Amino acid sequence: MRLATVWYFLAEGWRSARRNVSLISLGTIAASLFVLGALALILMNLNHVSQLLQARIEIRAFLEDGLLPEGVAAIRAQIQATDGVAQVTFVSKDEGLRRLRGQLGEHAGILDVVGENPLPDAFDVRVEDADRTAQVAARISRIPGVLGVNYGQGFTEKLLATMRLVGVAGAVVAALFVAAVVFIVGNTIRLTVISRAREIEVMKLVGATDWFIRWPFLVEGMVLGLVGAAISGLLLFAGYNLAVRYITGLAPFIPVITAPEPVAALCVALLLMGVLMGAVAGGVFVKRYLRV
Repeated sequence: MRLATVWYFLAEGWRSARRNVSLISLGTIAASLFVLGALALILMNLNHVSQLLQARIEIRAFLEDGLLPEGVAAIRAQIQATDGVAQVTFVSKDEGLRRLRGQLGEHAGILDVVGENPLPDAFDVRVEDADRTAQVAARISRIPGVLGVNYGQGFTEKLLATMRLVGVAGAVVAALFVAAVVFIVGNTIRLTVISRAREIEVMKLVGATDWFIRWPFLVEGMVLGLVGAAISGLLLFAGYNLAVRYITGLAPFIPVITAPEPVAALCVALLLMGVLMGAVAGGVFVKRYLRV
C-alpha cells in the first residue's frame, strides 16, 4: 500500500469523524468505556484482596503427644514431601499457647483456669495453590503421628468459591460492556455510511474495491474509540487516585491497590481496546452496505 493511499484513508477517516460524530455519541462511548474500566479496577482490587487472603490460608497439622524429636522430624519430612506443599513451620505447644494468648487479648486470663498447656505441638503448612488446600490437608491427616488438621474448613471453601463466582460474573459484565461499546460505535458509523450511500455506489461503479471504501470507515471507528477511551482513561486515573486517598484516609485497613502503575497500565489497555473495538465496529457495520 502506497504512502499516499494510507494518507488518504487517514485524512478521510478523520474528516468523517469530525463531521459526523456528535457529543452525545462520543460521551456515550466514553461513559461506557469508563464503566468498563471502573469494573476492571474493582475486579483488580478484588483479585488483590483474594491473593492476600489466599496467602494467609494455612493448614495446622496437630501432632500426637509423646513424639520423640526423631519422630517429629520424620513427620516434617513427609509433610514437606507431600505434593502441593510450599512451606512447613514447626510450632511448639508453648509457641502455640503464646499465639493463642495474643489472639484472645484481654480475655487471655481464661487460659489460666485451664492450668496445664492443653495444646499439642503442630506444623503450620502453606500450600502452593489455595484451591488445593482441602486435598493437601486430607493427605497430611493420613500421615502417622498426625492427630488432626485444621485449615478453617467450610469458610475456606466458601471464600474460594465466592472469589471464583465474582471473577466469572465480572468477566460476563465486562463482555456485555464491550459489546455495548462496539454497538454504539458501529451505529455512529452506520449513520455515516447511510449519508454517503450514493457516494459509495459511485465509487463501486467506477471500480473501487471494498477495502478501499472500507478503510476510511475503519479509521473513523478507530478515532472514535481512541478519543472515547482517552477521555475515560483520564477520568478513570484521576478518579481512582481520589478514591484511594479517601479510602486509605477513612479505612486504612482496606487493602486496595495504591501503586499507580497497575492503574496506568489499565488506562493504556483501555486506549488499545477502544481503538480495536472501533476498528471492529467499523469493519462489521460497513460490510453490509458495500453490496451495491
